[in-house]
Order: sequence, then C-alpha cells, then structure tokens
Amino acid sequence: MTEPGGGSREPLAARLTAAFIDEIGENHRVLVADALALEREPANADRQRSVLRIMHTLKGAARAASVPSVEAVCHAMESELAQARATSGPLSPTQISLLLATADALADAAEQLRSGRSASEGSVAALLHRMTGSRSRGPGVTAANPPSLPPQTHPAAKVPVVPPPPVAEAERDPEPAPHLARRSDHVRIGADQLETLSSAAGELLGLAARMERYPSVIADNRASIDTAAGLATVTRRLDADVNSLRTLSTRLVRSVRELRQSPFSVAVEMLPRTVRDLAVTLGKSARLVVEGEGVEAERAVLEMIRDPLLHLARNAIDHGLESPDERVARGKDQEGVVRVSASVRGDRLRVTVSDDGRGVDVAAIRRRLAERGSDVPESDHDVALSMFEEGLSTRDDVNAISGRGMGMEIVRDAVEKAGGSVDVDWETGKGTTITIEVPVSIAITRAVIVDVGGFYAAIPSAFVDRIGRVAPERVRTVNGRAVLEGEGSPVRLVSLAARLGEPFQADAAESTSLVVMWLSALSRRLAVVVRDVLDERELVLRPVPFEGGGTLVSAAALLPEGDVAIVLDVPGLIGERVGSGAGVEFRQAPKALAHRILVVDDSITTRSLEASVLGAAGYDVTTAVDGLEGWRALQGGNFDLVVSDVQMPRMDGLELCRKIRSSQKLKSLPVILVTSLDQPEEKMQGMEAGADSYITKSSFDQDTLLGTIRQLIGISRRSGS
Repeated sequence: MTEPGGGSREPLAARLTAAFIDEIGENHRVLVADALALEREPANADRQRSVLRIMHTLKGAARAASVPSVEAVCHAMESELAQARATSGPLSPTQISLLLATADALADAAEQLRSGRSASEGSVAALLHRMTGSRSRGPGVTAANPPSLPPQTHPAAKVPVVPPPPVAEAERDPEPAPHLARRSDHVRIGADQLETLSSAAGELLGLAARMERYPSVIADNRASIDTAAGLATVTRRLDADVNSLRTLSTRLVRSVRELRQSPFSVAVEMLPRTVRDLAVTLGKSARLVVEGEGVEAERAVLEMIRDPLLHLARNAIDHGLESPDERVARGKDQEGVVRVSASVRGDRLRVTVSDDGRGVDVAAIRRRLAERGSDVPESDHDVALSMFEEGLSTRDDVNAISGRGMGMEIVRDAVEKAGGSVDVDWETGKGTTITIEVPVSIAITRAVIVDVGGFYAAIPSAFVDRIGRVAPERVRTVNGRAVLEGEGSPVRLVSLAARLGEPFQADAAESTSLVVMWLSALSRRLAVVVRDVLDERELVLRPVPFEGGGTLVSAAALLPEGDVAIVLDVPGLIGERVGSGAGVEFRQAPKALAHRILVVDDSITTRSLEASVLGAAGYDVTTAVDGLEGWRALQGGNFDLVVSDVQMPRMDGLELCRKIRSSQKLKSLPVILVTSLDQPEEKMQGMEAGADSYITKSSFDQDTLLGTIRQLIGISRRSGS
C-alpha cells in the first residue's frame, strides 16, 4: 500500500488521532441536540436518521484511527437505533438515556486521547460493559456476541485473524499523543508567506494614507485644478493608485488562498490503515494506490471530503472487491486494487475512488428499489446513482462494516454540502469508479454574473460550458419538458428565474431570442435561460443572507458596485428532476445581418459573452481561443471586423493586430481590442500596434461595443475595403 506523504513532522498515528478527536468534537454537539429532541419526540424520523448517521460515521472513523473500544460502542448504539428505525417506532426512554450516555462517553474518549491516555479507560469501558450486559436480542452486541466480526483468514498469510473482544483491547488504541489540540485551531505559515503578507499590509497602509489625501488636495487647490491640465494630473495619479490597489488586492487574495490550502494527502491519511485493516477483517487482499497527493485545495474542503473518501474506500473493499479465490477464478490477480486519484480542473477538485472488483450490481439495486416501493429509473446509470439514496443497501445481512445503507448517503450529503456533486461509472466484472467534484475553495470562486428576474446571480465558471442566444426553432417539447436540439443529444432547458421562484420573476421575451447558458456537472447537462450575462469575476463567498431560491443557493457575494449576488448550487440545479419549461415566449426573428465578426479571447466566458452580444445584434460570429487560431481563421475566411483580447497564450492581441496591419489583404480590417489593461501606456501600445479602438473590460458595456462596431464597419465600407 502507498502511504500518503503529507509532509507533516507528526507521526501518522498522532495525525490520525488528532483527526479522530476533531471528528468527535464536530459531531458531539449535534448528537446531544438530537438526543434531547428525541426525548421530546421519540419517533422523530429525521432525528433518528441523524443520530444513526453520526454513529455510522464515528464507527468508521474509530476503525481508521484504531480505537476499537469506541468503534464497539458506536456499533452497539448503531444497532439499537437501527432496530427502532426498521420498525418506524419510537426510541424508548432507556435507549435515549443510552444515547446520551454514548455522547458523554465519546466526549470523554476524546479528552482521554487528547491528554495522552487510552480511550478504553473510563466512560467508554463502563458503557461498553453496560451495553454488552444489557442487550439480549437483535443484530447488535450481546455478551456472547461482541461487536466484532467472526474469525477470518487473511488471504496473504493464510492464517486465522480473530479480532479480540474490544473491552480487552486497550493496548490496541493508538500511541498516545499528549496535549493534542484541535488541528483547525492552528495554521503553519512559512516565513516567505508571512513576509508576503507583512509586505502587502505595509503597502496597503501607505496606499490608504495616500488616497485619503485626495479630497483635501482637491479642496485646497480647487482654483488651480479648474483647468484641464490640472485635472488631468490629479486623475492620472488617482488612476495609478487605483491600479496599485487592484494589484495589491490580487496579491493579498492569492496569499490568503495559499494559506488556506493544504495538499490532498491530508484528506487520505486515514485510508492506508483503513484499507489494510478492513481487508484483513474481511479475508480479502487489497492494495491502496493514492495519486495526486500534492494537489492542493482549501483545507476546509479537504476536511469535508475526508469522511466521504473513508466511506467510499470501505465500500470498495466490502462491496467491490471479490474474495481472493473468486478473483483467481475470474482470471484476476489475487490482490485487488483500490485507487484514489485527485486532480484540479479550473477551480474544481476532482477525486475518483475506483476498484477493480465486481462493478455495480444494477439488478440488485432495482430489486431493492422495487421492494421499497420507490420509483425505479429506466437507465442503468440512474439506477446506479440510487445507491446514494437514504437507507439503500443491497446487502441482506448487517455486520459491523455495512448493511444499513448509511455510508453512501453520507457521501452524497457531505459532497453536496461542500457544493459538489458525485457520479458513478462501472464495468460489470471489471470495477467501479466513484467521482467526486467539489470546489477547490469554499471562500473564493470565479463566477459568471447574470441578471435573473431583476436580481444578480453568480454561476461558478467551472460549470459553464458556453453562453449564447437561442432562436425559437431550436426549442422542442419532449414529455412536457422544454429541450434544446442541435447540441448532440437534446439538452433540458429551464428558466432560471422560474426555477428559483419568488422573488425572482420570469421574463417575457423582449427580444427575438433567449440568452442561454449551457451548464454541466460531471456527466449531467442543463441549459438555463437568464435575462442577461453581465460579467465574470472572482468572488469572496459569504454565508447566505437570502431565503429565496430554496436549496439551490449555496452562498452570497458582494459585488464591487455594492450589490449582492446569490451564488447558485449548480450540481443541485442540474440534478433536480423538474418539469418546468423555458417559460418565455418568442417573437419572429428578423433576417440576420450579413456582417461577419471574429472574436478572439482565451477566456471561454468572455468569448461567449461577446459572441452572445454580437449574435443578438444580428452579426455572424466566429470565435478563436487565441491570436494564433484567430490569425489562421483570418486566412481562411472573409471577415468585416475583429474583436480581440490582448493577453493570450501563443499569440497575443498586439501581435495579431500587427500581423493584420502588415498583411496586404487584411491591412484595412477594423480591429477592436477589449482588455483589462487600462493604463495610458498600455492603451498607447494597442493603438501603436494598429488597433482602431481600445475598450477596457472595467468599463465594458454592450452598447459601447455595438456602437463602436457599427461606426468602424461603416468607415470600412466607405473606404472600399
């Protein structure tokens, strides 16, 4: 097995213990609140489900951290709770008392571990004795049936491996780690990072002091700046300071983001021990392979997916991998492989957990859904996704590892809470791959700002495939739902304002087409109608102060103008099964103009935004991802105008402009540069390269762009080009 190398100086056992202490702390308050609520409403199904999930999670975490006494207590309590849930009955006063005692014992165990003592001492030992001595029925723990699995044979050693009774296993608790504090209380900062922050803070103070003087300078010298020259001087200095402020803010945001990040290895440090111990317990042979340990994401995100990864690894061993004999009979290696891989795509962290085992048993899931009276999806993929539903398990028996259908539900809920999505793929007899996709940061994200029913909404850019206008003939109704054709397979179309509901108001069509955004999350796609696409920018996310939009609003962000934008949960939006149509009526479109425009920009969002604006105005638009691709497009087609960014890979906009001006064929072709570079010297460089107009993105609006295009195309036509 490969052991993740987090680079920490602490021994792995100490880090696992610290993680487990955190796990108890994060769940203890909820557990007590649920227990007290159940004392008032013993049959409350939601509260029963919550405490059962906590017991299941802590059981798995205790096993990973090698704290068998706590694992045994959690398993025993899980069995008590499962009985009540299976019969939809209330918890008895004795069971509620036992639940509160369990919460106390867990808190005591955390303190024991934090102070360097064994968790098997004190409350846990007493509670375990009480449980094993009081239960005499059901699938849980009895004096004759302790909460451990029966003897198994390890496939490599070929000798029996018998987990001893938990009460007698104090020596198996992890190596004591004295005075362990909650890891989230401290962040290790490198000297270079500290120097960067200190330097930026000093510059910020100096800049603030300088900018504070502008009102008094203007007031004291009002008479002398009534001339154009005096005003130009003040404006130039103010522009320079604003630009410095923008640069400084970017540096600070980048530095803070780096401080909040950790390597992926911190999310998987429990997995090697989990895979090894579980394989031994189940009589299987398994090897863990971890890839992308150095991939970085915000530490809070990694903490949120730690439990899902633990459950997925356990599921892969228990449900996925076959026994050694079965694997050999199928022509496979005796040793199975569980592979965990991490990568970053844009501002999304993608993690896959795969095994080379049986694959998904779709037929078994269909039977379980039918037995429960649930709707059975038609496609095998949708059936497989049902494994993440509440309480769904294909196992007929319950053991200490699985059987209650909690693990995969916990995976789904935790990933969605992190603003992510989960998907499954498999090949029967060859293996299963579970894919998790979550934001790299839950504090900062790049997003497209849109107008939805008179409100601002932000859609994380990582989910945006493209933006464009849709004519009425492309919209069809299939089974009562609006879909778009012409994109390969039909894509479902919904009005975002209508879907979010009050106070958003769906718009009647004011133009001849709809502004549509094509969104995707893993294997799912959706097209949404918005009133307008405004901008793309980096946002600092805030807790949601907004009650509209249901559960589809994941956060909020303050825009530079002072407005608030809601940040949408795109995986949740795409995953919902709604029958809403587009909710917008069309008018007949007029004949499009013949002018052809080439848009060159390496940002998909900016490229799509500009193409959408020009397409809505009736122009025939072609796009290119950089200057080199744009130059090649110009060689093969006749265009009336070029709109280009400046900063691009391979060939930038300035070089493209120079090549156009040096070409005998293209030298009269109008060129507009649209860029974020707004300093006077930068504008001068653009004009010297041959640009006809220079528009900064900070002051960009579609009327300015369209007016400039109309003027330049008219000039070009009159000059006979």
